[in-house]
Amino acid sequence: MTYSNTRRGFSLIELLLAIFILGIGIISIATLFPAGIAQQLKTTDDVIGPIVARNALTLIRSRVEQEDFGGAEPFEPEWSPFLCGFSLTQNSINPWPTICGDWMWRRPALVQDDYGDDGDYYAQSVRGAIDIFATPDTNILVDDGAPLTEYWTDTRGLPGIPYNKERYPDFYNPDNGDWLGLNVPTKRILASERQYPMWSGAPLDRPKAEYYWDCMFKRFEGRMQVAVFVYRVIDPTSDGPYTIDTKGVTVPNLPMRVNLTSDTSTGSWNAVLGSEELIGSELDDPSVANGQWQYPGQWLVDQNGNIHTVRRGRRRMSNGNPVLLNASPTEVSVFQSTEYIGTPGINVNWWDQAATNNIQDGFVDMGVVTDIWYVPTSDTQGRKLIPVYVTVEDL
Repeated sequence: MTYSNTRRGFSLIELLLAIFILGIGIISIATLFPAGIAQQLKTTDDVIGPIVARNALTLIRSRVEQEDFGGAEPFEPEWSPFLCGFSLTQNSINPWPTICGDWMWRRPALVQDDYGDDGDYYAQSVRGAIDIFATPDTNILVDDGAPLTEYWTDTRGLPGIPYNKERYPDFYNPDNGDWLGLNVPTKRILASERQYPMWSGAPLDRPKAEYYWDCMFKRFEGRMQVAVFVYRVIDPTSDGPYTIDTKGVTVPNLPMRVNLTSDTSTGSWNAVLGSEELIGSELDDPSVANGQWQYPGQWLVDQNGNIHTVRRGRRRMSNGNPVLLNASPTEVSVFQSTEYIGTPGINVNWWDQAATNNIQDGFVDMGVVTDIWYVPTSDTQGRKLIPVYVTVEDL
């Protein structure tokens, strides 16, 4: 019997087929890497975000306290006439869940990102800083001008955020008693302190951080509340530190405020409907700044101090489904007007003098959420902002 020692190899077709099968497997595995990296970043954000917010609250509380803040009425009584002018009770406390002198969310004054001279060390150090009680007349540095201030009154020189005038009384001439000016307290937090990890060295050496935060303040029922927004920044054009873009704006622009009635198609979010789906939101453009609250995973704070998160969001107009929140808006108690018997209302925008849906100035008969504040997903310089976490606490 004759045996052949010839060994038969793979044919070209078999080899190509094996490579094809192997390629499919490799591609399938490779697609898991981006998802894994994204999930890892999300997990890191979920862990670090609350830590950054807690550090921010600790820093804020080290600079200011409840007694530093004041009500609106010491500066301009006519600013909230339906709070301070009611005669329904002995102490001018109206029947709704707020009291005379309360004021809505206000962002602290912000020092411009191009403030002062580029060669000035001190100008470099204060760029991007927040100055909580600054006025439009406050010079951060001598001869370099005032910061951007969110203004609630037409009276020139008053602060964007009211301070306690009993603790910081006005200046008077000791000789003749003439009024000399406001005694505005300096309560400042630098941009280098609003990053994580914080930086305490030279401003030009400040490194790029992993996380950044901004804040806003509100007085409700006589007590102070603070909201902290934590976010990451992706800047493909620079490895340097982040400072909020202030070009072309006249007031602090982060966090961004949107009035739902005038700026979106959803109108007010009516909690009475009991739905997490925001009908009408699919008509808005989420690519523009006023619509970027619709992004998946977005964090929002409303005028009542409640936090909302977006479960199903929209990135572009082609997303035809309306926004879905993680939970429906929180209901607010309905009060009866003592002046207009039988007229129900919800006290959600007593602070907004320009409100158009009032039954009577001071309360509305529809949506519970009328205004929201959030971190947009991009700025005018093309930098990508990724909202990470939001908290609201009493100061």
